[in-house]
Amino acid sequence: MRGFTLLECVIAIALIGSALIISTGMLNTLIAAADRVEAHTEMLRELEAAVEMMRSGFLPLESGILTSSETLGRFSDLRITVVVEKQQAPGLYLVIVRAECRIRQATVSRTITTQIWRE
Repeated sequence: MRGFTLLECVIAIALIGSALIISTGMLNTLIAAADRVEAHTEMLRELEAAVEMMRSGFLPLESGILTSSETLGRFSDLRITVVVEKQQAPGLYLVIVRAECRIRQATVSRTITTQIWRE
């Protein structure tokens, strides 16, 4: 007799189905990781832009929340929080800038801490 038995065919189909399910799960994980990396990169760009705008005087050197329209962010739910603390040295400010957004039901955040000198 030539050919495969029914049991062999069922086992082969089950193995192929399992492999497809596992590879689909891995693909979803890779796509989610790529989204998080892209979000971190974009948030870092937005934070650096906000700090540079404060250094140049385009944005006021004060605590508050920036909207994405002020920093041209591409994430609709991007929230940038600025905390400014005056230091002991005259004209020196500690600036903490934090960005948050949601990517695939997870909150992603980045923070930059720097000092800005104003005369």
